[in-house]
Amino acid sequence: PPSLPRSPPYLPRSPPICGTFEMRSRLPLRARSAVHETYGAKGNAQLLNAYGFALVANFEPDRSSNDVRPLPLPAPRGDSLIYHPPANALLRIGPKRYSYPPLAAALDAFRAAAAGASSSVGASSRAGRRPGLSARLALEEEALRRLAAALDAELKGYSLSEESALAAL
Repeated sequence: PPSLPRSPPYLPRSPPICGTFEMRSRLPLRARSAVHETYGAKGNAQLLNAYGFALVANFEPDRSSNDVRPLPLPAPRGDSLIYHPPANALLRIGPKRYSYPPLAAALDAFRAAAAGASSSVGASSRAGRRPGLSARLALEEEALRRLAAALDAELKGYSLSEESALAAL
C-alpha cells in the first residue's frame, strides 16, 4: 500500500481559539465527511479525568458498565487457607459474566477470613479433618454476613431515594 502523507510535526500551530479544540488525522479526509471520535470503553472516573465529562448512563451495548467500584477485601491471615485473595474486588454492574466473578472472589476472600477467625474450622483443618456440616454452614453464614457488612459500609454514600435516582437520569 502507498504510504500516507503525514503532516510534519514541525509545522507551526496557530493559537487556539477559545471554546474550540483541534483534532488531527493521520489519514486524508474528504471534505464535508463526518469525523467521529471514540473514547473507548472507559468508566466515568477515567472520562472525567481525561476529557472533563461523565455520562449518567455509562453502559455498553451488552449492558455492561465500565464503572467499577473497588471493594477492599480482608487480608489473609498467616494460618489462613491456601486461597490468598487480591486486595480489592472490582465490582461492576452488568451481565452475569461481568458482575459475578468479582463478587465470587469477594465471597471467597470473606470465606477465608471467616475460616481463619473460626477456631472449630481452623482446628479441624489443622488436624486434617473436614469440618462438620454445621461448622461449614456457620462458616458460610459468617462469610456472607461479613461480605454484606463490607458492601453496606462501602456503598452507604450512594443511597438515593427512587425519586432522586430517577431525577438524576
